[in-house]
Amino acid sequence: MDPNLYHLDWDRLTEVLATVVVMSILLERALAILFEYRPFVRKFEGAGVKEPIALIAAFLVCRFWDFDAVSMIILQEQTHVFGQVVTAAIIAGGAKGSIKLFRDVMDWRSKAYNQLNPASKKP
Repeated sequence: MDPNLYHLDWDRLTEVLATVVVMSILLERALAILFEYRPFVRKFEGAGVKEPIALIAAFLVCRFWDFDAVSMIILQEQTHVFGQVVTAAIIAGGAKGSIKLFRDVMDWRSKAYNQLNPASKKP
């Protein structure tokens, strides 16, 4: 392909990025039911299982709705599984970022999280 023919469709890029942000927030809120469940917090806090669960959930969402942000941005004729995996990783990473934003910056924590981590409360 001639590199001079390549350009970004800024309207499409804006829509795709907005979709990724919204999907990240929706995924984070959906997974909060599991991740803030007291028995889950007790058993898996610090075990590193949240990230793989978020990635798998994001991939299932991308696969089900055939969402491939990479192919949409660079204008491919069809979506690809590899693009869906990359998109899922971005969405799952965004979900983790929103958790960090809510907990660390905005100091919004669930009661289950506060009960199991009393030292995390700000004075």
